[in-house]
Parts: sequence; C-alpha cells; structure tokens
Amino acid sequence: MGDSTMILDETNRKNLIFLILQFLHEEGYEKSLHLLEQDSGAFFDYSYFSGFITNGKWKDAEDYLSAFTSPHTNTFSRKMFFDLYKCKFSEAPDRSGGSESANIFSNDLRRIPVFKDDGFEDLVEVIAVDDLRQGLLYFKIPEKTGSVDKALVRASLCVDLRKLAESNPSLCGKLVFPNLNKSALLSLVSLICPNSNVRMGGSKEDLIRLILQFLHEAKYKNTLHRFEQETKVFFNVNYLAEVMKLGEMGKAEEYLAAFTDKHANIYSKAMFLELQKLKWEATTPSGSLDNTSQKTKLLASVGMLAKKNPALKDKLSFPKMAKSRLLTLMKQTMDWWRPHSCSNSKSLEDIPVVPYLCSEPSSLKNELNRTKVGNCKLKEINHPSECSSLVLPDYWSGERIACLTYSPCGDYILALADDATHKLWTWSTGQNEFCKHTPRVLKEDVFPKPRLHQPMSGKTMKNEIATSVEDSTSCFAIKGSYLFSTSGGKIAVFDLKSFERVASFGSPIKPTATYFIFIPVDLLAVGLDDGSILIHCLSSRKIKEKLDGHDQRITCLAFSRCFNVLVSSGADGKLCVWSTKRWLKLTSIDSIQNFCTRRNNVSSLVTQIQFDPYQIELLVVQDKWISRHAAPTLDCLRQWVPDESEAAITSATYSSDGEIICVGFRSESIKILDSMTFLIKCRINLTAFTQPIPSNIRVKVYPAVVAAHPSHPSQISVGLSNGKVIILQPLGRGGWGEADALEDNGDNSDGLEHCY
Repeated sequence: MGDSTMILDETNRKNLIFLILQFLHEEGYEKSLHLLEQDSGAFFDYSYFSGFITNGKWKDAEDYLSAFTSPHTNTFSRKMFFDLYKCKFSEAPDRSGGSESANIFSNDLRRIPVFKDDGFEDLVEVIAVDDLRQGLLYFKIPEKTGSVDKALVRASLCVDLRKLAESNPSLCGKLVFPNLNKSALLSLVSLICPNSNVRMGGSKEDLIRLILQFLHEAKYKNTLHRFEQETKVFFNVNYLAEVMKLGEMGKAEEYLAAFTDKHANIYSKAMFLELQKLKWEATTPSGSLDNTSQKTKLLASVGMLAKKNPALKDKLSFPKMAKSRLLTLMKQTMDWWRPHSCSNSKSLEDIPVVPYLCSEPSSLKNELNRTKVGNCKLKEINHPSECSSLVLPDYWSGERIACLTYSPCGDYILALADDATHKLWTWSTGQNEFCKHTPRVLKEDVFPKPRLHQPMSGKTMKNEIATSVEDSTSCFAIKGSYLFSTSGGKIAVFDLKSFERVASFGSPIKPTATYFIFIPVDLLAVGLDDGSILIHCLSSRKIKEKLDGHDQRITCLAFSRCFNVLVSSGADGKLCVWSTKRWLKLTSIDSIQNFCTRRNNVSSLVTQIQFDPYQIELLVVQDKWISRHAAPTLDCLRQWVPDESEAAITSATYSSDGEIICVGFRSESIKILDSMTFLIKCRINLTAFTQPIPSNIRVKVYPAVVAAHPSHPSQISVGLSNGKVIILQPLGRGGWGEADALEDNGDNSDGLEHCY
C-alpha cells in the first residue's frame, strides 16, 4: 500500500479534504476546522468570515481573507481588502487624527496597489487622498457614528463583500460546500473496515490518527497541532520541544494545557514548573539559558516527565502505518465504486475491505507480542567483553570507597575512601585543567586516558578522622570549585584545583556532622549524630535554623527544588519533610520499614535517600529493599525486595534521565532496574572485572557505592570495597538490558517524520 502509484490525484485529494472538514464540523473541532479551511484553501466559509465583520473583529477577518487571496492578486481582491479597511478606518476610536486611524490609513488603505483599469472609481481615486483629514472627508465619515448605524454599516459591508467574493476568481468554487451525506467519512471508513465500529466510538481515534497523518504529510502544520490539542489523541513531544527551543513558552504552555493541567498529578505539575523556569530564565539577562547544556537538560527533563506522566502515557506513541494510508483507502474504494455505480450494481459484496485502519491486525500483533514474551530473558553480564569498562588508574591500594560522585559537568570523578583520603580522576590534557568531555564509549584510542589528578604542590586532600570507629561517617558535597568533606571530624573545605585546605568548621567532638547537602542559593544543611539538622548561611557564616525531628543520627538528606522541601532520614527509622521557606516540618513517617515493606518483621536502616532527576519522587534505600515515594507526602508508590538469597543492598542511584535505578549488592553484583516498574533489566557480575587472571586466591570485592554520570544515562561508576573505581556502560548505543544498537536499520530521526 506504500507504493507511490497509489497516491490520489489532486481532485480526489480535494474531495478528502471536504470529507475531513465535514467530520471536523460534526465532531465540534471548530478551531481545527477553520484552520484547515485556511491551510488548504479548499473552502471559504463566508458565514464564518462575515461573523468577524458583524462583531467588529477586523484583524480576524483580514487574516481569514488573507489565507485565500491578497490585495495584489486581482481587482476583486483589492476591492474586498479596500472596503474592509475603509470600514475599519471609519470605526477607529481616534479617527480625528490619532495613531490608530493614521496607522490604518497609511499602512492599510494607502498601501493597496491600484490601477486605472480596476473599474472601481472609489478605489482608483484614493490615490489622490494625501492625508488623514482628506480621508475623513473623502469617505464621508461623520464625526460620530451611533451603534445602530455601525451595525447597519457592517451588515451592508457583508452584502457588498459577498458579491465581490462571488465574482472573485480566487474564491471561485470555494464558497459552496459540496452536498455530502451525513457523517460521510465515518460511513466510508465503516464501509472499508466493517469491524471498526467507528459510529460506536471504538475506532474513531484510529480515524483521527489517519487524519493526523494526512495533515502531517500535507504540511498543514497549523491545523495539525490544533487538531492534536482538540482531539487529545496524540501528544506530540517533538512539537513541544520545537516551540520550547524557539522560546515560545506561551504556545508550549497552551499545548500542554490542552492535555493536562498542573493539578492533575506530580508529573504535570513538574512539567509546568519547568516551562515556567524556562520562561523566566529566558527573560532574565543573567539567566542560565545562555548555558546550552542547562537548556538541553531542561528540554530533556520535560520530555522525560511526559513519558512518565499517566495523563499522557497512552498519547505519546503514533502507530506505524503505510504512507498516505487514508488517501490510499479512499482511492481503493473510489476505484471500485465508479465502474460498479455505472453498471447500476447494488451489491457491496466485492467492495475492498481492510482488517484494520492504522496499526497491525490485532491477531498478528498479539502473536508477535507472545513471541517476544517467550524469548524475554534477564540479560547477564559475566565477561568484560559484554560491556564497556575502564578501571581508573590508582597508585596505591586504598580502603573501601565510601563516597563517589561525578562533577556536575561530568569532567572528573571524585572518591572518598574509609581512610579519609580523597582521589580525583580527570580526563584533562593539561596540569590543573578539567577536560570538558568524558568518554561515552570507553576507548583509549578515541578519548584521552583518565589520570589520577595530583597538583604540582604534592598536596593531598585528607580529612580529620573520627576519634572512634563507631563515629566514623563519610560525606562530601561539591560547590563550584570547592569540596566540603568530613570523615567523622570537622567539615573541611578544599580547593579542588590545588587540593589546599582553605577552611574547616564544626566540632571534632559530639555532635559531629554525619551528612550534609547544599540548598540553593546560599545554604548548607548539616545533619548531626544527635538527630538535629543545622541550616548554615554560607555568606554570613551563621546558623540560620536548627531542625529537631529525629532521635538518632541523620543518615541522609535530599532537597527538591520542585517542591522546595528538604527530606531527612535518621537511624531512628524516621523520614521527615521540611519546608525550606519557613523551616517547618510538613510531614513525617515514624517507621519507614513498617510503612512500606512487605517484610514487616525485619528492621532495616534507611541508608540513602535521593530525589529523581525531576525532583518529584523520592528513592528510599535500605539494605534489604528500595522504594519510591511521592513528594512531598511520602506516599509509597512502589517497593522492590530482592530475592531472599541476595546479599544486602549497599547503594542505589537514579540514572541522569531517571529511567533506570542501579543497585549494588554485597554479593558482588549490580542490578539495573526499570525505575517505574522495578523490573530487572540487567545483572552485572562484578567478579568478571575485579578478579585478577589467573588467580589462585578468591578475593571478595563488592560495589560499596554506585554513581551515575550527570548527562550520559547509561554510564555508571562503581566504588569498590578494595578501594578501586571502575566505569561501566553498555556496548554500542543500546541501554542496559537492551539489544546493542550498533547498526542503523531505519530512520532514527527525532523530527516529526519519526512521529508520523
């Protein structure tokens, strides 16, 4: 059916446009209806046009007329625009000499091209009118026009324009809508696809998709995107991204608002907030939109939120179908109908029918899905050749890696070991420089080899060690080119380029800092081992607030810019949510393991909490399970408990796009989960990468901490229990657990062609 010889000729194409126009009218898609009239130029709805004139909507009347003709086209068009402008000029509130009248007179009336053979005396003689007051006298416009006179003038104009339209070659054959049976297009579809039940609404959405494909192929972009909004069948993520890139945030908000509102769910709220942020930053001279990377992240964020949004989840995909599907179906039917109608045959037995309108037949689709399910198997990575890997160079064997992170730009990796020593690896080509790229496919012949960074001074970054082993808690956070870090003693501040310790604060004795994070723009939240949280103001170097909500030490902190809340977890099993505007506790859960877990009889410490990249859901990590919670209510959305045979969970993190969660285990493995369903996509056996070959000694090495690359969703770095750091990422362009996309077997364009 995709053969180009099947494409309709222009006459049948025009007939299909009329069928679509009738469908739009009957279904109440009025905005799409009149946009298609203008985009196609097939039908000039004079009643719609005269309604603008009757209501004094001169701009709308001019825009509608301009879609079909212009003052330069012919004499009748010139006269129509001239009479339209003349009436608009006569009703201008400041016609005695103000700016509106002057603009209409100079920009509209005086710019109409006129010729001696136009045949309309008033049109030709306007050339002699030089100024505004002459125009008032020439057009015989009185100083005041009553409301009754205004209505009569407009009605008279409608009559005159109708006569001009009927004589206008540009509108010839476009003023009368063809006589069609009611619901002609729906009837046609019912005829060629008897199982569609379009009259019952069963496949009316399929017909809408066929029309969307036709509009896209015909390049009726205005109608296309308005029709998407009015029907709400297909949410065009690419169009939304396009208008966002152009900075048309009002149009982007209007498009999104047609499908959902900010109160529908947390994803919708976050999408509107991101649009507002882009809109605000675009109007701020010092806004971060000058940073292409930041803008790209915001655009990607909206796209990923759309994929997760339950209000949009069934509207994001467009079925694959043969080119010009609706046109082809109509042509097949017409080719059959003409000879049969000429022979007066009333039988419909041999009329061409199709088993489906848009996608594949359901029986075939179900069969294909059942092959897929039968062959579905967890992907295991048990050999270095099965994924890209790189062990970062290290000149001394260190203690277990306690903390690990990429820089915000991904140009270096920083680790903190249990012996309070920091290690920093860069892809820099020069001393004290940080490279602005990092390997996506880890090949040394393509990318610079990473190196363990060491400044010329020979200094190392090492924290004060806790006075007792049980008090030892490691934590760090990066702000600009400075590192804030602790290993149970004071919080040290290091210059990341020189490794020089520039400051330290806090107490070396109890209560000591156990966890801290930065809160925009100038705050540092520090959790202590007595369960309290101190809010430091960095500029004033004063404590702004003290939060009391936990009975035992703080184990983790997380901040959501989407909701402006701080979440804390404690060794007492509590989760607390704090407002960062008034520093009040909004809600708390006293026993997280009893709140969510299926293993209520097992007590487990919350070791980590993290907001997803869109700041709307909270990942809670314990050594025996992980769970997702809605913010700021902490409602449990989903929980995952590993197999009984699996060893304790050591660490877990979201990927940069929030699509997957990487979970490390003491059983020397990493599991990659789908973040929404918690289904396992892949299992990585780390023994394949950590054991020397050959080896007679079995050394157990497990992933102590896992970190995700800030912009490459599939790349992770793993801090090991033996002090080493290894980088892992799938082969080719496929994700974890997906087939390797090393070959391009089709059109992978991100444009509209890919959607339709």
